[in-house]
Amino acid sequence: MSQGITVLKRKRKEVIRIAFSFQGVQCRETLDLPGTRENLRYAERLRGEILRKIEHGTFRYNDYFPSSAKCRVFGHGSAKGKDATIKQLLEGYRERSKASLQPSTWRGYRMAIDNILIPQFGHLQVQALSTGTLREWIALQKVTRKRMSNLLLPLRNALSEALADEVIDFNPLDRLKLSRILPRDTLHTDYEPQPYSVEELVPLLVSMTGAERAAFQFWAYTGVRTSELIALTWADIDLQAGTVRVHRAVVEGEEKGTKTRAGVRTIPLLLAARQALEDQRQRTEKAGGRVFMNPRNDKEWTDQSLLQLWQRTCKKAMASYRNPYQMRHTFASQLLSQGENPAYIAKLLGHKTTEMVIRNYGRWVEQGATLGFDRPQVKYGREHLPGLPEVGDASDSGANRV
Repeated sequence: MSQGITVLKRKRKEVIRIAFSFQGVQCRETLDLPGTRENLRYAERLRGEILRKIEHGTFRYNDYFPSSAKCRVFGHGSAKGKDATIKQLLEGYRERSKASLQPSTWRGYRMAIDNILIPQFGHLQVQALSTGTLREWIALQKVTRKRMSNLLLPLRNALSEALADEVIDFNPLDRLKLSRILPRDTLHTDYEPQPYSVEELVPLLVSMTGAERAAFQFWAYTGVRTSELIALTWADIDLQAGTVRVHRAVVEGEEKGTKTRAGVRTIPLLLAARQALEDQRQRTEKAGGRVFMNPRNDKEWTDQSLLQLWQRTCKKAMASYRNPYQMRHTFASQLLSQGENPAYIAKLLGHKTTEMVIRNYGRWVEQGATLGFDRPQVKYGREHLPGLPEVGDASDSGANRV
């Protein structure tokens, strides 16, 4: 019997089952035919035809198995028929897209679909969702244009599929311009980094102990992203050269590459970052895995556990709280205000160009630029922080220059 073809015996008759993979999902469909030689040859030809169409991207589930529940899963046939609702459309898209999207992206889509789009539009039939209905709802939202674009993206994609399936004649979102609908004061975000000053940061770090302090001290003096901090292994650390290579990230518990190609980079270790690593070696280096582990449960750090730790630390110290991602902002703003080249800082942060640096850290860039030839000796991260054993200065190898 050929691969993917199975004869099953059910009560008083035989049937033939065809198995294949579509969009990362294992599919098994039944042909109501006895397992004769002729029928088996037919099943083989049918399966071969399906596989060719899958390869060429032209396979439609309802063309072959219109009564199958998988039609709904893949958004083919009845789940996208003219009587389908927006809820069915979005649920089908949500399940299909999981196999092709990054975990963090899919989680954002799922939250937008389940928490916002389905509650708002799910009861409508696909053909009843008009440009006017969308316009009225969008106009009442107090979010930035970027936020609204992200919320509407899974709906836009699902409607584009419905358009391709000829369920609708046009995508109603294509006839809208958010800049003409959203209130003027929401078109742009007023977000600004809120980095810590050295006078604020150092006492907070010193108040921490052990592996918890090591993680945050390293974070504040390398400027890595949260996902990159979690993913670091000892194989990425070269203490002799005084560098750390960043080339992976952990998002939603899954390891992947860095956010962008420019994210793959080598960061020279400031003395304070090296001090944190030397302290952490006794805890995790022998295991050869992740550099930083949560000492409360011996598991990998997560965004949430790092957030909760920083909240506890700030509360205990009765200090002003800002989210822990400010460790990255603190690293960048401190070095820029001391006169470091924005292009160099962009490289250390994993940005392809200086655009993000100028946009997010413009005032610190200006502070550094005013120093001119009177630029004082830079200090950030170049002194041992109290409370940890001192380590050798790596400046001879060039590693202490950031």
